Amino acid sequence: MSTPENRDPRDPGGQMTPDEYAEQQRRAAEAAERRRQWEAQQAAQQAAAQQQGGYGYPQQQQQAHQQQQPQQQQQLTPEQQAAQQQAAQQQAAEQQRRAAEAEMRRQQWEAQQAAEQQAAAQQAAQQAAQQQAAAQQAAQQQAAAQQAAQQQAAAEQAAAQQAAAQQAAAQQQAANAQYADEQRQLRARYQEEQRRAEEAEARRRQWEDQQRQQQAGAQQQGGYGYPQQQPQPQQGQPQAAFQGGVPAQGDFSGGAGHVQQQPAPEPVAATTMTYAPAPEVGSGRPTHRALPDEPEANDDDFAEFEEEFSHAGYGLRGPRRRRHVLPKKSLGSLGVNVGDDGVVIGVDPQGMPAVLDVLRPKPLEVVVVGSMWTAQIIALRTAAVGARIAVESVRPQAWAPMAQAAGGGLQCVAVYEPNQLAAQGASVASPVLVVRDLGAQPGRSQLAPMPWQSTLTVVPFLGPRAPRLLTRADVIGLQSVSPQEAEVIGRVLRLPEQLTQTLPTLSDATMLWIAGGKHQYVMVQPTDPETGLLGSPRRMD
Repeated sequence: MSTPENRDPRDPGGQMTPDEYAEQQRRAAEAAERRRQWEAQQAAQQAAAQQQGGYGYPQQQQQAHQQQQPQQQQQLTPEQQAAQQQAAQQQAAEQQRRAAEAEMRRQQWEAQQAAEQQAAAQQAAQQAAQQQAAAQQAAQQQAAAQQAAQQQAAAEQAAAQQAAAQQAAAQQQAANAQYADEQRQLRARYQEEQRRAEEAEARRRQWEDQQRQQQAGAQQQGGYGYPQQQPQPQQGQPQAAFQGGVPAQGDFSGGAGHVQQQPAPEPVAATTMTYAPAPEVGSGRPTHRALPDEPEANDDDFAEFEEEFSHAGYGLRGPRRRRHVLPKKSLGSLGVNVGDDGVVIGVDPQGMPAVLDVLRPKPLEVVVVGSMWTAQIIALRTAAVGARIAVESVRPQAWAPMAQAAGGGLQCVAVYEPNQLAAQGASVASPVLVVRDLGAQPGRSQLAPMPWQSTLTVVPFLGPRAPRLLTRADVIGLQSVSPQEAEVIGRVLRLPEQLTQTLPTLSDATMLWIAGGKHQYVMVQPTDPETGLLGSPRRMD
């Protein structure tokens, strides 16, 4: 079949393949060669005839015949001369007939060649039509196969999505069941803790009632459990000495009436019980439990407390408060969550804010291969955190609306012509972000690196100086690039092949940020005021 791909360029009609055209040329060359041979044969015959004198005689005989002809004509009679003339006319007519026959045969041969060529062309056209029909049928079959494959892929994708949904539902159901079980356990624990607390409170109140009764009885008996009237010592017996209401043992060796006073017994040291907070239960109310390295606090603790402090003289003890003590082995689990600081440039694939630390004590070089819109978003959000923005651009009119709108009336964004940017005087109290929008081939910055001054260079596409910019940058942000640019970036930054192949497929709102050998996909989500001021995300301005 003759198609635009296999059509011979020398065929003006465009209906023959190169093989058919070569076969036609070969046949034409053979026909031309036979014609040349026939013409050469005719020329040789004519030359032979001329050498023979025009009538098949040699030239010398013809000359002799011409010399003798006048004599013969003189000798011939008129009838003989007429016969000779008639013979000459017949011979001339025969020659004309032969020439006409030769011409007719030549014309027939040419017509035959033309007919053969026409038949070959028709056959080639028929073959081309058949091949075209076969190609159309094959294309239809291929389209049908592709449609069937697409339908099958869609069905498989739908099945996979349904299976994923079912799996997610099962996981959610399992998580809900586990959560319900945990809640039941927590409620049970809470109820048990409440029951124990109520029992302990009842025992405490009972113990307090007993103490009050004992104190009341002691007061009635004389202060320490003895009767108010003690029996008087009889005459001749040693008089006992009292200390603190407790009779002292006397030493009778010193004589009558003399008693040696002994020291009173030391009070029993109190046992201190230490408790630590227990995990929260269903209602969120904190409960208490004993430390792991100390005796468990149970109901016997109150009995021990009652036995220890029920002696006369100790009185009532104040409210008991269990201390909240953290064991040493649990100190490592303490921590305070502190989020990242910087400028929010979008969200990561997990939906968490992606933060870029633009302002640092050390100089920072940021290169963005993308649109001016992205650089304006970063500059606008950097100004929102209290930094000053200095823009060096070849298109200052495009930065003017953003500079006027930023800062809420304060002059925090300044726009300069190329090579007109002066020192900004950055400091910890007044950090500066220098934005360089100088096309695909930005020159070297005239500002010297200094603390609290970062530089953001935006290029629309890679130029000859791109490798130097990329290798010198601390942080690189990439929007969608062409496959050729992606290959250059992957080679310069030594990115994985799979990551390099995804660069041309990024959407206008998606960026790939690279810093310190790590990479992170970030989707820029402009706010409504930002969209109203700068428009929607875009790759080219």
